[in-house]
Amino acid sequence: MIVDSTVLISLGNLGKIELVNNCLIPENVLKEITNEPAKSALSSLKFQKVIPSEKSVKQSLKILGDKCETGDSDIVALLIDSPKSIVATDDKRVRNVCRAIGGKVTGTLGVLINSVKQQIISKEEALSILDKLNLIGFRMSLELYTTVRVKIEQL
Repeated sequence: MIVDSTVLISLGNLGKIELVNNCLIPENVLKEITNEPAKSALSSLKFQKVIPSEKSVKQSLKILGDKCETGDSDIVALLIDSPKSIVATDDKRVRNVCRAIGGKVTGTLGVLINSVKQQIISKEEALSILDKLNLIGFRMSLELYTTVRVKIEQL
């Protein structure tokens, strides 16, 4: 899984960054994580820092319409390099672009649901994390919150 800063920050702020262990993180995404406690949480995460190919970076910049390489462009570039990877991001623009080029996409809430499915965490813990995300201002509608809550409860 290729993980974006949005997911790392959300999970890192709650002390649950280990839910994305063994992931790929572009070097430019790591540079975007500057606030605590997410920055410190990275030290406990098992991940591979990666740099996308120059060719895919150029292609992603063209697709995004960006001029400078960023974490967003590197996420798209890594998907171009590894099209069977899943991208974990909560950034709407990145999600849309990744889907448009045929990628599979998830986000913080999808990681949470998947962690219950894989028995990494219990339903109760996942529901607690969901509530904490809601309390810290994680952007989700009431409808999305309810949908995720029901999915977790049904697992």
